[in-house]
Amino acid sequence: MTTTFDRFHHLVRVPVRVGGDEYRFLIDTGIGITVVSSEVAGRADVRATVETMSGRRMSGQEVHAPLVRLPSLSLGEHRVEGHLAGVADLGDGFAGILGPDFYAGLALCVDPAAMTVDFVDPGAAQGWEVPLQVRHENRTVDAFVTLTLPSGREVSVEVDTGSDNLILDTRFAGDCGIDLDGPEVTTKTGTDETGYEWTRHWATVRGSVHLAAAPDTAQAGARVHFQEIIYDGLIGSDYLDRYCYTMDFDGGRMFLR
Repeated sequence: MTTTFDRFHHLVRVPVRVGGDEYRFLIDTGIGITVVSSEVAGRADVRATVETMSGRRMSGQEVHAPLVRLPSLSLGEHRVEGHLAGVADLGDGFAGILGPDFYAGLALCVDPAAMTVDFVDPGAAQGWEVPLQVRHENRTVDAFVTLTLPSGREVSVEVDTGSDNLILDTRFAGDCGIDLDGPEVTTKTGTDETGYEWTRHWATVRGSVHLAAAPDTAQAGARVHFQEIIYDGLIGSDYLDRYCYTMDFDGGRMFLR
């Protein structure tokens, strides 16, 4: 079931089939639910439902999306019939994003060095085992791990390969040895498409961060994006891509090898 992927920026992009046609989808462990573009949703063999899903961005704004049933969705040999997906146009270069519910019962294994993706038996996964706190809400599935900051403080961060740098709420800047008003910090402001005005800070951590359950995974001098968010933080590809990582959402485990 091995599939070769390419990159869309820092994201994993794979060929999938919806019905009999091929598209390029992203794999994003933080998306919560599979999402397809309006182009895919408009296919004659895609069935609209009367349901919608709601969720919140990391900055707290609530978003809504209609739900559709796909005729079939396949990656490699793995095929799901009647898969439920939200509809949203999130950018060019891809036609959808695979959510964790697509590989329910299997574990997702991503090897960044070999640039391959597999769906494997969770019992065959290898590497440091890290517990996941899996949360189910409004049809979405998200996984969190405990991260230790340079100060020794432990925080709960979402495992989100849709993110690049580690993202932390601004209240943890001091735990990383960072003064957000200091000269070493890059700060930007802007407004997103929902009208939300954001302020983001980027700085290099003084010390190292590591997964509490796997101290040997410490990363020194991590680049961190600080922002006022509803979570403690999100850990992304900059940290995870140092390993072949396996996500077992059903079993509440992640493996790093």
